Amino acid sequence: MFSKLFRVLLLLPVTYWIYLIFWGDLGADPAKNLNHLTGPMALYYIILNLAIGILISFSFKFPKFLRFLLTNRRFLGVLSFIFLIFHVTLYFLMEGFEKIAFVQLVTKTYLILGLLAWLILLVLAVTSNDYSVRKLGGKRWKLLHRSVYLASAFLTVHILLIEKADLLKYGIILSSLWVLQFFRVIRNRKNIKVGL
Repeated sequence: MFSKLFRVLLLLPVTYWIYLIFWGDLGADPAKNLNHLTGPMALYYIILNLAIGILISFSFKFPKFLRFLLTNRRFLGVLSFIFLIFHVTLYFLMEGFEKIAFVQLVTKTYLILGLLAWLILLVLAVTSNDYSVRKLGGKRWKLLHRSVYLASAFLTVHILLIEKADLLKYGIILSSLWVLQFFRVIRNRKNIKVGL
């Protein structure tokens, strides 16, 4: 029950965007406004997914009513990437699919970092299935999916370079994530030393 409700809630932004497209007011530049909605939402979902992973690494015992989070991590990850597909498509729409859009992707720092993050997350989305786990093996699959942290680093800089107006908000959100990640790395190192 909680699992289905959680998935419905995750899809609510999509219904809101559909409402904006057909009945709402997206202003003079609809593609730009939607682009600015899809990017942050993908970020929030990625951060939520990473936060769940951090809690797991700290051996947090999820209460029964929160265990649906564990079984929905793949869904959350794939949905985050789908939002990023919209985000990138809207960028090209903003630029009218002109040559300059492709040139900017490899010349502007914030776009280069965004593209690198997108490519990493593409690989992770494509391999977020049981077949890939079996084919790669559990250890290699986990190692591959740890590259989400590299993608997160790229996304962090990408966002901080473009979100000048909301720098404080995104600074707090992203720094909270990286503080937790720092403690996670420290804890994992201690565990490795104890194991030796």
